Amino acid sequence: MHSGLWGDFAAQLSPHYRVTLIDLPWHDNLEAISDEIVATLDDEPFYVLGWSLGGTVALDIAARYSNRVQGVILMAANPCFVAQKNWAGMPVETFDAFTEQLHANPVTTLQRFLALQLQGSLAFLKDVKARFALKPAPELSDLETSLTLLKTSDLRAFLTNLKCPIAAILSDNDALIPVEVGQQMQTLQPNLHLTVLKNATHIPFVTQSKNCLNAIHAFLDGIR
Repeated sequence: MHSGLWGDFAAQLSPHYRVTLIDLPWHDNLEAISDEIVATLDDEPFYVLGWSLGGTVALDIAARYSNRVQGVILMAANPCFVAQKNWAGMPVETFDAFTEQLHANPVTTLQRFLALQLQGSLAFLKDVKARFALKPAPELSDLETSLTLLKTSDLRAFLTNLKCPIAAILSDNDALIPVEVGQQMQTLQPNLHLTVLKNATHIPFVTQSKNCLNAIHAFLDGIR
């Protein structure tokens, strides 16, 4: 996904905060992605909001740039995306099957992936497809690199050791991130501010933008 997907939601945030939209750079390791992102910012402290794979990057940035990050918001994100023993996540068999489908037919698989992210709220699919089409689709090699990062990254220790305020915004109807992850994250990080939206899908800032905005305000107003 590219930053254009934030569309109207970024516009709703901007009257209240200085908003910088980030297109994730394509690298095969989190450190390089995080370093390139932080290098584009000025020297002021900042809050980082990460959606989906962006949440994984947000945790890495917060852990490695703890002197700059004032707070973290994970939106439909998971510090360990693939299921592990005693950790909810996407079954590795499902993940590997998706990777194989993407390699065999990337265009069709991406379209199905958009629909999967909006499962239960397909009325938004036309709008999301239009936003997605504003920029060329990523190269297959870049997509496969990102999937490898998702599969292999386990930042649960980072989450446990974070000192800055942290929030998670999840949906009880997310086809990719099990809602049980919220309680598991709170076990690792008892100070985590958890919001579970009802029927918000994997793209809650599109399907329930007002509730997402309220959750962000509640978290940031409480720590500033």
